[in-house]
Amino acid sequence: MKKSITHKALFDHLDKCRPGRSTGAGLLAPVYLFTGEEQYFADRALAAITDKALAGAPRDFNLDVFYGKDTKAAEVAAQASTLPMMADRRLVILKEADKLRDLKELKEYLKAPSPDCVLILLAMGADRSKERTLSDMLPDSAVFAHFWRPRDYEIPDIVQKLVRASGFTIDRGAVAYLSETLSGNIALIEAELNKVFNLLGERRQVKEEDVRESVGDFGLPAVFELSDAAAAGDTSRAVETLEKLLRDGEEPLKLLAILSGQWRKMAAGDDWQAGGRGGRKSPARKLSDDEVVRAFSSLTKADRELKGSPVPPRLVMERLVLELSGAV
Repeated sequence: MKKSITHKALFDHLDKCRPGRSTGAGLLAPVYLFTGEEQYFADRALAAITDKALAGAPRDFNLDVFYGKDTKAAEVAAQASTLPMMADRRLVILKEADKLRDLKELKEYLKAPSPDCVLILLAMGADRSKERTLSDMLPDSAVFAHFWRPRDYEIPDIVQKLVRASGFTIDRGAVAYLSETLSGNIALIEAELNKVFNLLGERRQVKEEDVRESVGDFGLPAVFELSDAAAAGDTSRAVETLEKLLRDGEEPLKLLAILSGQWRKMAAGDDWQAGGRGGRKSPARKLSDDEVVRAFSSLTKADRELKGSPVPPRLVMERLVLELSGAV
């Protein structure tokens, strides 16, 4: 199994890669495999590779995107072997690579990948067995990155970096409020920060009251009630609480962020922060290994569907709550 690198090592590699078809240290790898739980970093890496691989090239002729459950390995290999048009390289992206049924042609292509193509295999949320199967197929020239979900203690530093990159500063109270209220969901934190930046006018410092006004308390007591009910297997109360939150206009992605954060704490055996800073704490229980696997499989699936599926968000959340509470 090819050894994976962290998101930090990947971005160091990408920073050194020059646009187009470079040589030596400036060369993009012919193949990338992305796995793990943190979609935010995978999306950033995908955007960076796309910009560099297709710099100045007509994307309509040199970019192909496939989904593992809807395509065959032979189609992916054929497109990756096609010469670029009016460009140095072409880019082929295979999303949900772990759902590709027959890997034979892809495995054959990976023995000698085309130097005229960058092939990106995305298998976010794949189980270890499928991750190993894909990584075992990679050539030495490939880059394999696993995107671990940041630890709670890492989130404040990530928030600070996001703020500095946008030319602002932020006080500690604002960092803590964002980190706790949005349970470390980096994509949501970034979205909320961008809203705040647009409201600051000429001011360059983000204060706690700025983020409180933008994010609000986000119906936190009800969200934690939902977490409590689902963990206790009280399906009726969990569904009823979810319906109330949705009627009140709470965004499904934010609800998912809070739920994911709470279940991560349960998996670690930590107390739940059930009221934000200074709020009450509910008794926690340690999840069994089977419960952890089932819960995070459901949470990952819901995240994917909310971000890129035609399934109505309400149905996604209802099914998630049923699965978390053990009703299905």
